[in-house]
Amino acid sequence: MTRNLELRIIKLETRTARPDEMLVVWRRPDGSVAEALKDVTFAKGDKVICAEWFDGDPLPPPRWHSARPNQLRSTMDQREHDHLERTIDRIAERSGKRDESFAPFPRFTQGKTSEMSDEELIYALLGVRT
Repeated sequence: MTRNLELRIIKLETRTARPDEMLVVWRRPDGSVAEALKDVTFAKGDKVICAEWFDGDPLPPPRWHSARPNQLRSTMDQREHDHLERTIDRIAERSGKRDESFAPFPRFTQGKTSEMSDEELIYALLGVRT
């Protein structure tokens, strides 16, 4: 009975998209995005990013953060934000080559990118298919 109730709650949670939030999932450098997302629960259409965790300590658990403009940094601790920035730097160094589990890069004009919030740019770089 308890297991059935848990499954029903999970189903309900995954049906409810979170438009003002972004789920941050961590993986090891060059680790599989699909493997990192394997046991993570989210709804189709949720904003989910997968960033690299460079320290040898355990990965932080997946956590929802605000996806509103200029809010992500204030909801992450400094260490998480440093790893997020380092992940973005690695993508730039690799000329944008990424794991196929990531959503495709959107096409942007230079004017469009200057109008985007940091959260929108981070999601464009690290967003996964949901």
